[in-house]
Amino acid sequence: MSKFLNMTRWAGVLGLVASLGCKSLDVENPNSPDAARAFSDPSAVAGLITGGFKSWFNARSDYNSGLVLSAMADGHTGSWNNWNMRFYTSEGNECPVRCGWDNRPSSAFRFQIETLWYGYYGALSNANDVLTAIRKNDVIITSEAITKRAEAAAVTLQGMVFAQIALNYDQGFIVTEDTDLSTPEAVSSLQFSTRSAMRDAAITKFNEAATLWQATTIAPLKEWFGAVNGQQYTQAQMIQVIRTMQAELLAFYPRTAAENAQVNWGQVATFASQGVSSGSAFDFGFFVDANAVFYDGVKNWGNDITTVRVDTRVARAASGQCTDVARTNCPPSGTVHVDPWPSPGGNPQPASLDSRLGNGTWGADDDFLGVGTIAWDGGEGSDYAYAALAVFPPARGTYHQSNIGHTRYSFLAYPGYGLPTEDGTGFAPQYPKALNDLLWAEGLIRSGGSASQAATLINKSRVSRGGLDALTGGEGQANLLTALQYEQDVELLGIGSSNYYNRRRIDGLKSMTPRHMPVPAKELQVLQRELYSFGGPANPAGLAPGVDGAGRKIRNVRDIWEEISTASKMQAKRRNRN
Repeated sequence: MSKFLNMTRWAGVLGLVASLGCKSLDVENPNSPDAARAFSDPSAVAGLITGGFKSWFNARSDYNSGLVLSAMADGHTGSWNNWNMRFYTSEGNECPVRCGWDNRPSSAFRFQIETLWYGYYGALSNANDVLTAIRKNDVIITSEAITKRAEAAAVTLQGMVFAQIALNYDQGFIVTEDTDLSTPEAVSSLQFSTRSAMRDAAITKFNEAATLWQATTIAPLKEWFGAVNGQQYTQAQMIQVIRTMQAELLAFYPRTAAENAQVNWGQVATFASQGVSSGSAFDFGFFVDANAVFYDGVKNWGNDITTVRVDTRVARAASGQCTDVARTNCPPSGTVHVDPWPSPGGNPQPASLDSRLGNGTWGADDDFLGVGTIAWDGGEGSDYAYAALAVFPPARGTYHQSNIGHTRYSFLAYPGYGLPTEDGTGFAPQYPKALNDLLWAEGLIRSGGSASQAATLINKSRVSRGGLDALTGGEGQANLLTALQYEQDVELLGIGSSNYYNRRRIDGLKSMTPRHMPVPAKELQVLQRELYSFGGPANPAGLAPGVDGAGRKIRNVRDIWEEISTASKMQAKRRNRN
């Protein structure tokens, strides 16, 4: 049972309404003494932190967000229209090549635009309420030390939200505990901040949070990172997470290759050098529970070989990977997968030299799940598996088909879909060591830093997990970047929307694929602002605003006025003729 906080009733316009589980706080006026009384309940305030992290985690890894964006980047593939995956990855069916975001308020295709916005701003509402209680109402949560921990966590959440809005939308609201949301007039007067301003605000909040964690004397609660079996992190590890998030934000922010060239790559390397793979390295994530209080949709469906496959773009790269950059030791040509998928015969069993794919055998028996898998034989891969049968209806486009599935996180899929010990729960990494290593390496490569150090960082996954030949750093920048980008495709599949951001910033998305999201129509309507969108037939670069997802121009205020004015003049002419 839950009730929306009246404390943030106007903030609901911005997706900033927080739910307190079983705690109920009724506040008639956010400026009245009732606010201090409501937030004098320490357990209620403390519960907001757990809810904030849960909202952030679930939004980032939701089916509607991470899985769809991955498919749009040709990482995962599937022709089912769950979460509008087929609509936003079709090539010539609904739209020529790709559809843009359909940002009409009544559209059935709008939910992908809304998921991240409302999920992240819901987390921000929790963070801001906690900081209001602590900084404005002088609430002490059990002790001064526990209060300081909650403050550090809340500021961290502010940075996490601002960062993700900057990564995914063209603009957003920078709302903190100091923002006036007390009246409809105050809300309507809020101005959008550009994505670059959102990015800069996130960096500032992250730095503030790191300082707070340094002064905090007790560790974060395990419950923040899973309803059950949440990971236990230290204050120092939280600072490492912050540095990785800062490196990610700067590196993944660009929408084009031109923007990518303008990134401060030296700063990326500096942040990553203090991230989760530095010092005592660890993976940062949360625990998926059987009741899906915390869940990871990308790893759930993305690792179900009966439902979702790995796009042939990635399958071709993995099956054809040579052990060395000189390509003197490569797999037999007859085992390398073709992109696009060769209808109707499909692609053959691989003989990949990358041990994450290997020969693609998987499962205790042949045809383990009825899709033509081949039982383990000692040459299987750790992350990917081969399935002889294509599972998608051909009429929906053979470009969806693939013979490779992602199985690295199969224990997170539906019970019974994967290995026999699977129970639908497990640790779901969001910022693994490899992500930070590759950000660090790219920062070094692109900023003219140590090539040998960059090679060592790439080798951590390339050699240790892929079994490929070690890089030395003497291969040259182009070859190092090629090896790096391969690792980003193969090693990071299933980590949120990482492959979408990586493909976007090197101009690797298909034409017409939108490069970011518009503010959801619901928000724009309530605030009486023009609707707009990105991508689709009229916007092949994916960046120009002004049309809906099917290429139809959205009427703006000037269009509406022109229509009214024209109608008025026509009526006048008719009256004159009469």
